[in-house]
Parts: sequence; structure tokens; C-alpha cells
Amino acid sequence: MLVLDPKNLDEILQNVIQVGDRVAKQEKAKDFVIKLRKRIDHIKDIPKISRPKVLCIEWLDPLFSAGHWVPQMVEIAGGINGISSTGEKSRRMQIDEMAKFDPDIIILMPCGFDVSRTILEYEKLLENKSWRKIKAVNRGEVYAVNANEYFSKPGPRTISGLEILAKIIHPDTFRDLQVPKQSIQKIDSE
Repeated sequence: MLVLDPKNLDEILQNVIQVGDRVAKQEKAKDFVIKLRKRIDHIKDIPKISRPKVLCIEWLDPLFSAGHWVPQMVEIAGGINGISSTGEKSRRMQIDEMAKFDPDIIILMPCGFDVSRTILEYEKLLENKSWRKIKAVNRGEVYAVNANEYFSKPGPRTISGLEILAKIIHPDTFRDLQVPKQSIQKIDSE
């Protein structure tokens, strides 16, 4: 038995090595991790013009901030993470806490949901008057992502999640970056 419980991207990559060791594919695992790290470094090394405040929400009712590796992903992608910290578990938060942080961008990534399911669940938030006062909501900077495929599960696809975040946070800088189809949708708050 091999128990894996990563709390950040480095630990996710280390888990790939551990699995490779366990199944006698050490070299393949190491080569794969080198490719994944190059993708991370590509995002990290590109200069960003600004650092917008970003809030990633892991659950909508009740509201939970995204924890574990997601705060690190936001920082690498060029945002200022709010509400949660790398390595900490996701936690319940209040809408007042979100309003105080006043994010420029909100990314909805409910655990296990794809984009269309997230948008369906989002309808409930629109009824909340406090939600509508948040800057990102007013400016139309709310996005749904496919959390089930790219954010909730600690594995190689998490690096695609990092690329998705980079494309959302800095769309001009990462205009040519290819991300999986149907992995992001900007949400109309009307």
C-alpha cells in the first residue's frame, strides 16, 4: 500500500516519482516529472504585468475556499491568492470575508464538478445581495473551471489546472497557451 497526501505541487510531483518507483518505472516517472516541471517553470518564469487578487472557491453552499495546492497554483500563475494558504485544507468562509478581500477574479472550482454543473450551482449565489457587491462579480470576472479533471485530484492533470489559471489570470500574457477544451467558462452574472 502506498499512501499519498500531497499538499503542494512539489509533493504532487514527488508522488509521481513514488508511484514510478513502486511499479518499477523509475526512469519513466522521472522523465515525466521533468516535463511537468518545465510546464510549471514556463508559467512561473514569464513576467506578469500585474498581480490581480484571486479567490478560488471549492464549494458554493456553504462557501469553502480552495486550499491544498490551489493557493500555490494561483501564485505561480501570477495572482495574489486570498483567503487560503498553500498546504492548508480547504475551509469554510463567509461572504463578508470574501467581500473584505474584494478579489479582482473569482474562480469557481467545486470539488468533483465540471464546468456545466458549476454554472448550475452558481445560480444560487446570484440571489445573494452581498455576492453582487464583490468587485469581481460586478466586473464580470467570475469563471467556472472543470475542477473534477484539473483541480480536485492531486496528479499530473493539476499542471493543466495551473495553465488554466494562468490563462484566466493573465489572458493576454498567455494568449497562445493551449488548455483543454471545455475546461474554462466565463460566467455571465446577469
